[in-house]
Amino acid sequence: MMSAARCSRSDATEEAAEFEMVGAFHMPNKDDSTRWDRRMVRSCVRVLLASLVLLAFLGLSPASSLAQSSSAEDRILSADELRRVKGEPRTYFYGKEFRYTIETESRTDHGGATFFSGHLDIAANGVRTLAIGKPSPDRSNIPVRLMHYQKNQGEPHIDDDPLLTYFEGTDGRASHSFLRKLLFDFEGRKAVTSFGNASVGHLLPAFHQDPLVSLLVNDVALINGTERTNDVEFVPMGDKLQTEWFEHEADTKAIRMSATDPGDQSYVVFTSQPELLLVERRESYPDGPLQVDISELMTFDGFRYPKKATYRAVTPDGKSGYICSIEMLDISEIDVDSFEWIPPWPAGTEWARIKDGKRFHVPYSDAQLAKIQQHGLANARADAPSPESPKFFYFNAGLVVLILGLVAYRFWPRSN
Repeated sequence: MMSAARCSRSDATEEAAEFEMVGAFHMPNKDDSTRWDRRMVRSCVRVLLASLVLLAFLGLSPASSLAQSSSAEDRILSADELRRVKGEPRTYFYGKEFRYTIETESRTDHGGATFFSGHLDIAANGVRTLAIGKPSPDRSNIPVRLMHYQKNQGEPHIDDDPLLTYFEGTDGRASHSFLRKLLFDFEGRKAVTSFGNASVGHLLPAFHQDPLVSLLVNDVALINGTERTNDVEFVPMGDKLQTEWFEHEADTKAIRMSATDPGDQSYVVFTSQPELLLVERRESYPDGPLQVDISELMTFDGFRYPKKATYRAVTPDGKSGYICSIEMLDISEIDVDSFEWIPPWPAGTEWARIKDGKRFHVPYSDAQLAKIQQHGLANARADAPSPESPKFFYFNAGLVVLILGLVAYRFWPRSN
């Protein structure tokens, strides 16, 4: 009834306005007005009936629709529903660049446990930028670039601070990686070239072990171009897993999923929808526990991202593995079409083309090389053993004179 009344008043108002505009040309008589009112009422009734039929067809009423919408937001996903939803590939980080600090504590055994162990000083501590492109019909891979910077500790030939010490980049077809040779402690007798590799495809070792990548990307196959397996059957866990609301420090409406078996203490915690980011993880493996903790989130362009996180993978004896801590500094949009996915080789890089084994060299400039050589000679002189003190010289000279004197005395001819 209220809808019909509103419709009558609205149509009456529109009719009055229309009457004012055309009144100078046509003055309706009483019968015309009556017929107009009847048509107006019939029109409103038809609209109202159509609305009721549609709601009846959907099994909803206006009140029940709002109630069901609210209850859907409050209803927690079952374990199987959560497993299905979180398995859908995330794509909201496409076309963005992330800048963050990374600090790595590496525990090595038998020559190193991870990629970070072998390059701790120049590839595992400092500031990173991670750029991720978008899918393209003419590429099998999604472009990616990872740049690592650290404080310049006194490189003789370059003033950049922070200093680029490592990078990986692929434009979706070719990949380059670069590892800088630090020269601030160069002594003049070692090789002074940095190293690089050029390969086809998606050969990015640090990318696959980066803790931010492991937190953001839940389907690496979409990025590295490997074919996804579509015939894998989803196996429901039924009553073996359970979910519950969990008030986490990063998200007060997080979802905790754990085993119903009291003897299994493993569990995972995800943010609420739509991101379902992993914020806490406790799982035991034969080679040691894996622990992930996100203590704080940040929002960019309507989506949440890790702000502070720790990724821990250490063997039970604590001798091998690593612990990475990251803190997001900022996030920005990038133009993926004009972005420099593969930076130029820095001066002094010796790089190899993997497909045919050929090696190339990017020389230093004359001025850079002169500075490096002067710095190396200075370090070499500083490390050389200091000359003996003059007192040892005089002592040795006196000792020689004494010995010669004794010899002369022994063989000097004597008179009878």
